[in-house]
Amino acid sequence: MSNVELQNVYEELKALIEKHHDEIIEFGRKLFAYPELGFKEEKTNEILTAFLTENGIPCKNDIAMTGIRADLGSGDGYHIALVADMDAIYVKDGDKTYPFHSCGHCIQTSVLAWVMKLLKDSGLVEKLGGTVSFIATPAEEFIDFDYREGIRSEGKIKYFSGKQNMIEQGVFDDIDCALSMHINGDSGTLFDIDSTLAGFMVKKAIFKGLAAHSGVIPHLGKNALHGASLCMNALSYMKDQFPKETGLQLHPVISSCSGSVNIIPEEVVLESYIRANTLEELMLAGEKFDLCAIHSAKALGLECEIKNETGYMPLSQSKEIGNVVYQHMLEICEDDKIVKNVISGASGDVGDLGYLIPTVQFGFAAVKGRVHSCAFEIADEENAYINTTEILLKTVCDLLAKPELQVKNEDYLTRKEFYMKNWLQKEHS
Repeated sequence: MSNVELQNVYEELKALIEKHHDEIIEFGRKLFAYPELGFKEEKTNEILTAFLTENGIPCKNDIAMTGIRADLGSGDGYHIALVADMDAIYVKDGDKTYPFHSCGHCIQTSVLAWVMKLLKDSGLVEKLGGTVSFIATPAEEFIDFDYREGIRSEGKIKYFSGKQNMIEQGVFDDIDCALSMHINGDSGTLFDIDSTLAGFMVKKAIFKGLAAHSGVIPHLGKNALHGASLCMNALSYMKDQFPKETGLQLHPVISSCSGSVNIIPEEVVLESYIRANTLEELMLAGEKFDLCAIHSAKALGLECEIKNETGYMPLSQSKEIGNVVYQHMLEICEDDKIVKNVISGASGDVGDLGYLIPTVQFGFAAVKGRVHSCAFEIADEENAYINTTEILLKTVCDLLAKPELQVKNEDYLTRKEFYMKNWLQKEHS
C-alpha cells in the first residue's frame, strides 16, 4: 500500500470515529458504571459480548472464567492482539468500601471493543490481510486473595492473574504482537510511550521453633520470632547488593506471631513483595531472599518453610511498535505533550505478555483526582476515548500494511517453556 493510499485509509478511519464519536464515549460511560472485581466481571462480560455479537463479531466469552476473545480476519498472516483489562478495585470512602473503576480499565475495554467494530465496518483487515483479535482479560489487579484462593481450590483458575491463566491455556499462542493502553496520572501531558513496569513476586517465610514458658524455661524453647528478626536484618543488608537502577524494593513485615507475652513464639510468618525492574534481578533477589530466610533459621536451630505466590514480570515494551504508536501521537499533539521512558514502580500482568510477544501499552492522560482512589474521575473523555481510538486504529493499519513493521518473537515457544517452568513453576507440554 502506497503512502497516498495509506493516508486515504487514515482519513476514512478518522471519519468513522467522528461518525460514532458520541457512541464511543457513551459506551465507555456504560462500562464505567459496572465496576467488578477480578474473575467476577460478569456484567462487563455481558455488555462486551452483546456489543461484539450485535456488530457481527463472533466471540468466545468464558476464558479464565470471564475472559473474552473475538477475531477478525482469515487467521493467516500477521496477528495483532488488542488486549484489555476488565476488572476494577476496591476503594474506601469514609466508612464505605466498594468496587470502583479507579484504574480506568473500563476505558481499555470500551476503546478496544470499538476499534474492533470500526475495523469490521471498514473491512480493513480483509483488505490488508492478517488477523486482529480482541482479548479482554480478567483479574489484572492483584487483590481479593481469599476469593481467588477459593476458586483456585475449586479448579476454576490456576493463577491469580487473568493473563497468566490465558497464557497457560494457549490463548496467545497464535498472536504475533499485543497492543494496549492504560490511563496515567500525569495531567501535564497527553500520552506516555515506552514506559516500564516493575516486576514483583510474593514471598512468605514461615519460621518454626518450639514453644516454652518465657519466665520459667525459656532456654528450652526455640524462638521463631528471633529467626524472623534475624532474617529482616539479613534482607536489609542483602538489598545493598543490588545497584539503584535495578529498582529493588523489599519491605518485609511480620504478619503473624503465635503465642502470648509469656510464651516463646513457636511460629512466626514474615511476608514481603519483592519488586525489580528486570526479570534477571527479580529472580536473583528471590533466590537471595530464600537464602536469608533459610540460613537465619538454621543459625538459631529453627525450621523455615518458604511459600511463593507468582506475581508479574517486569514490562519491557517493543521499541519498533512503540515508534509506530509515537508517530500517530505526534499527529494529535506536540512532542512536549508526550512523556518517554518512564520507569515506574507499578506492576501489571501485561509484563508477562511482554516477555512472550512484542507488546506496547502506551499511557494516556485523562484523570482528575487520584488513580486507585474514590476521588478518581475521567475528566478528559476526548483523550481517553477518541484520541486513543485513532492512535490504535492507525497503528493496526500500519502493522498490517507494512511487512517491515511486523516484528514477532520467533522463539515464542522457548520463551513460553521458560515462563511456565521458571515463573509459573509448571511443566508445559
